[in-house]
Amino acid sequence: MSSDPAVHTIQFRGTGVFNPETLADVHEQLDAALANEKTQAVFLRGEGKNFSQGLDLEYLSAHQEIFSQFVTDTMFLAGRMLAFPMPIVSLVNGHAFGLGAMIVLASDYAVMRSDRGFFCLPEIDIGMTLTVRMNALVRARLSQRALRETLLTGGRLTGEQARQLNIVDAVGEDSDLEALALQVASPMFGKPREQLAGLKYGLHENLITLIFSDADDAAYQAPSLWPRGQG
Repeated sequence: MSSDPAVHTIQFRGTGVFNPETLADVHEQLDAALANEKTQAVFLRGEGKNFSQGLDLEYLSAHQEIFSQFVTDTMFLAGRMLAFPMPIVSLVNGHAFGLGAMIVLASDYAVMRSDRGFFCLPEIDIGMTLTVRMNALVRARLSQRALRETLLTGGRLTGEQARQLNIVDAVGEDSDLEALALQVASPMFGKPREQLAGLKYGLHENLITLIFSDADDAAYQAPSLWPRGQG
């Protein structure tokens, strides 16, 4: 937990996987941050060698009836983060895979450990494509080069590689992550919440509107290629 009283830290436990219980806990923690007028920032971090390994596939495999809706629900969290009225910083202390990587992308800032952990969108290697909302988030937050080096290859990026692709703002030793997070996010500290939320919403309006719409959230599938000469 942060030693700074202005920071509310949300700790992902274990492998940091998301299921209905852990997702609800994050929302409750965000509510608690909002309820405290002294809070100026929210830090997200994992423990051990993991930041977040993404979806709790073991749980969801046993509860197929909620799988699709739960994936959409996790994107509601990303949408909330994008317009949250104070800065959210991901302290990537270890592996950030799948949804864990998307949580990093939905943050205002990210700092990453230099000697352990990878940022990875592994869908290409596990037989999946992105849903409509996931795809919109990734496209909005990553450059074309970063998309090629992550989404299309399943590449596992080190902290320095992620920094070079502008996915994270700074890298350092695990013991330095909090100080780095305070440093990179300090320009946004203390800004009026209502105005900050409005400005963040304006920047991400199209993405947030899609996330909270009733649009179908099916996974993408490419159409059959047209015969040559037709289009």
